[in-house]
Amino acid sequence: MASVEADIWFLTETHENVGPSGLFHHHFSCEPDRPSGLGECWVGLWSKYEMEPLPVSDPARCAAAHLPDSPLGELVLFGCVLPWSTEWRGIPGAGGQAFEAALALQHADWDRLETRFPKATLIVAGDFNQDLAVKHYYGSKRKRTLLEDALRDAKLVPFTAGPNDPTARDSAPYACIDHICVSESAGWTLNSTARWPDTPAPVLPLSDHFGVSVEVSNL
Repeated sequence: MASVEADIWFLTETHENVGPSGLFHHHFSCEPDRPSGLGECWVGLWSKYEMEPLPVSDPARCAAAHLPDSPLGELVLFGCVLPWSTEWRGIPGAGGQAFEAALALQHADWDRLETRFPKATLIVAGDFNQDLAVKHYYGSKRKRTLLEDALRDAKLVPFTAGPNDPTARDSAPYACIDHICVSESAGWTLNSTARWPDTPAPVLPLSDHFGVSVEVSNL
């Protein structure tokens, strides 16, 4: 984390004691939906800039915050974890049912936040449990279509999709299922994407995911 030096972090399947060093504001998803240890949470938001926590429809797997001022302007952060093949709120995971229901609820949150903060850039990031790569890696065709349709409807650009996927750039059988999506209206330029560690496979047992970062500019 020190080597990346990001201004904003979205951490998933995390702990309140895990975060970047230095002066950072933070906000966590606050309602565990399964047995967990003290401080464990699905989502943690960390920012160098002052932020105000915002309500979300799924406070277990999502967290949101308003940043009134940053070098990139006014921002709204929405961190999330979408279901994979397991149930969610009693809805079975089979056939993508839980994924579809959770995505619909989060999509409604995106729309509400964009209406409440019309001048802000919305950043939606986290563990989507679905690839958007050129070559299929994880998830299903149905869930990919659901996700692509939701992002398109919300006018969110996935900076980690397709040829920009930083984990699918070599022969290793991996691709991003953790995505960083930004309001189309922001007009930001994607300078680069990167993965951590920059190795053929994630570092186990630290995590079975790569860390993913994007560098952007609004010039």
